[in-house]
Amino acid sequence: MTTQSGVGVSQLGTATNDYTNCYYACYGSDSEQEYCWDSAEWRAFFTHVANKVVSLIGPARVLDVGCARGLLVQALVEAGVDAHGTDISETAVASANPDVRGKLSVATAVDPIEGSWDLVSCIEVVEHMSPVDADSAIANMCAVTDHVLFSSGPGDYAEPTHVNVRPPADWAAAFAERGFFRRTDIDLSFLTPWAVLFERADLDTRAVVHRYEAYAYPMRVEILDKRAALLETHRTISEQHDALVAEPKGTQYPAHAEPTSRIDALEAEKDALEVQMAEQSGQITDLQHRLLTSRDHAIGAEATAARAAIDTAKLQSRFNDFIVEAGARTASLEQEIQDLKGSERWRVGGWVAAPASLMKRLMRR
Repeated sequence: MTTQSGVGVSQLGTATNDYTNCYYACYGSDSEQEYCWDSAEWRAFFTHVANKVVSLIGPARVLDVGCARGLLVQALVEAGVDAHGTDISETAVASANPDVRGKLSVATAVDPIEGSWDLVSCIEVVEHMSPVDADSAIANMCAVTDHVLFSSGPGDYAEPTHVNVRPPADWAAAFAERGFFRRTDIDLSFLTPWAVLFERADLDTRAVVHRYEAYAYPMRVEILDKRAALLETHRTISEQHDALVAEPKGTQYPAHAEPTSRIDALEAEKDALEVQMAEQSGQITDLQHRLLTSRDHAIGAEATAARAAIDTAKLQSRFNDFIVEAGARTASLEQEIQDLKGSERWRVGGWVAAPASLMKRLMRR
């Protein structure tokens, strides 16, 4: 089968020019921040992913295939991992953070991978590739590692570059063909709901069936339990709704409301409560006004008292100064008197004045 342009469906894929600055300006439409390491939101997300990968898998060397601007690579490096990345987009690699740009290179996922890696990550990549190229990319990754962290969204068909969207089961089968099977004991839902850690394992049919049944059965039971709980909730809501809208016999309603159902009565009661709340709110506002007025009066009285206290203090200070000055003047006068009494003039004056005083006393007799 071919398209109108003559390209076979199995060869319909994207190229480096499909991932320019325009693509990354719209990347991650759920986020309002630019897809780059300087974004606090994206940096926090990939730091969390890197830390979880280190704690769950513990790889020393990681290759991120389809790394874009290398955010996961940079987060892994900061977590102490020897991480590198490849991407088809020259724009993405060139616009990566300078701290990690040297660990990124331009390459397609169908190019053979050099070296050996503890872990190869491939996150939201193969849905951008043609089916043929996606199959080659999986083969290349499986050739250089025993562990592949894999994620490919099974939806979002509206994204223009999603030319090969497939269900997770298809990808799991492709890995199984190469001896890689899901690690059912590791949950990678912190990355995406469909993220999987595939591990190289020599499993016979019995082991494969046992592993997947042990993984699938608990989820099947959980789904059935939740469906039963949802159905029971639906029935309870339906019963309550029917009882609410039905007109109960003998129900008495306020004459002014004239309700035709319990809903009307509840609405009337709600309106009455709202009126009561408004009245109480008005009372609270009045009390608050009175409180503020009282506070103003109290503040004014405190200010008057403070001024009186200051004036009293000033008067007391002046009185104290006067007492000190008067005491000093009195002491000075007393000293002058003592000095005068002890002088020769005082003694001579006494001798002269003594006979005159005696004559005055004799004459009064």
